[in-house]
Amino acid sequence: MAEPREVTVPADLADSLAADDVARAAFDRLPPSHRREWVRWVEEAKQAGTRTARIARTVQSLHDGKRAR
Repeated sequence: MAEPREVTVPADLADSLAADDVARAAFDRLPPSHRREWVRWVEEAKQAGTRTARIARTVQSLHDGKRAR
């Protein structure tokens, strides 16, 4: 069975993306597999500081035009 193409973005990542129109547009253009990869990387962080840093890096990377980490 094919996996769903919908990607659930955690609230903290969604809020950070909403604050940067360029990063949000880049994220929205990504194929679902790439969006899932960014979300997975953020959600795997075990410490709050690591998660915060990964969200910041995700937004900056997307803003800079990177497709995957």
